Amino acid sequence: MHSAPPHVLTAGLTLLAILIAAIAMGLFRKPLDRVYITGGSSGLGRALAVELVRRGAHVTVVARDLRKLEETTAALKPLASPSQLISHISADLTSAESSEAALNDAVVAWGGKAPDHVYLCAGFSRPKFFVDMDAQHMKEGLDGVYWVSAYTAHAAVKRMVAQRVRGKIVFVSSFLGYTTFAGYTSYSPGKYALRGLADALRSEMLLHNISVHIFMSAGILGPGFDAENEHKPAITRKIEEGDKPDEPEVVMRAMISGIEKGHYQITNLLITDLIRVGAAGPVPGNGPLDFVYSLIGGIEIGDDLSPILPAPTAFAF
Repeated sequence: MHSAPPHVLTAGLTLLAILIAAIAMGLFRKPLDRVYITGGSSGLGRALAVELVRRGAHVTVVARDLRKLEETTAALKPLASPSQLISHISADLTSAESSEAALNDAVVAWGGKAPDHVYLCAGFSRPKFFVDMDAQHMKEGLDGVYWVSAYTAHAAVKRMVAQRVRGKIVFVSSFLGYTTFAGYTSYSPGKYALRGLADALRSEMLLHNISVHIFMSAGILGPGFDAENEHKPAITRKIEEGDKPDEPEVVMRAMISGIEKGHYQITNLLITDLIRVGAAGPVPGNGPLDFVYSLIGGIEIGDDLSPILPAPTAFAF
C-alpha cells in the first residue's frame, strides 16, 4: 500500500485549514433567522424568545407593556452573541394599522427583510357568562384573541410573499379551539376562528413555500393565567379542577417539538390529541398514532355536567 506524495498531503492539509477558518469566520453559516414574536414579554412568548435567542436567531418581541418588554430584552441580550439583533416594540396589536406599523418598525433593523418566522402568542382570556356580558366585552373577546393575531399574520404574509421568504407562521390557539364549555363564550369563538384562519391559510401558503402551524395548547401558567382566574365563574373552575396547567417553558418545548416534526396542528396533551383527531377536519395528521387516537376518541364519554350545575328552574309561559 503506497502513501500519498508529500505535496498531496500538504495540499490537503492546507485546504482543510482553509475550510476550518472559513467556517470559523461564518462564511458557510446559514444566515441567522429573523424571528418576530407577539406576546413576547411574558408567558409562552417570552419562553420562546429565550429559546430562539439561545439558538442564534435575531429576535424581536412585541407587546403592549413597555416595562415588561424592556425587562424581557434585558434578559435576552446576555444570551445573544454580538451578531444577534435583539429588540422590542410596544404596540396595540388589536389594531390593523398598529400591527402593520409594528412589523414595519421591526424589519428596519433587518435591512427591510421580512421575518423568517412569525410566532403569534399574544392574547388574553376573561371568562364570563354570555348573559352577563355587554357588547364591549364581546368585542374585546374577538379583538384580544382573533384580531390580535390575524392582523399581524396578514401584515407578515404580505411581506414574506413579496420577498419570496420560505418561512413559518405559527398561530397559538387552545384546547378551547376544539371544544368548549360554560364561561368561555367570549374566548372560544376567537380560538375557533384562529383554527379556521390557519386551516385556510395553510393551503394558500403552499403556493409560496411558507409553512403554517397552529398550536392547540392546554393551560399555561403565568400572568395571563392569573388574570384569567380573577373573575372566572365558579362553574368554570369546577369543570377545570382536574386540569394541571404547565410552566411556559414546558409548553414551549412541546410547541417547538411539533414544529420540528412538521406537525400542522400541534398539541401538548394526550387528551387534546384525542379531541384533535375527531375535530381537525381535512388537514394533515400527526402520524400513525392518530389512528389509535381516533379509536380511543371515538368512545362516547357524554356531556353530563349535572353533578356540578344547579338544578333547573321551572319557567311558566
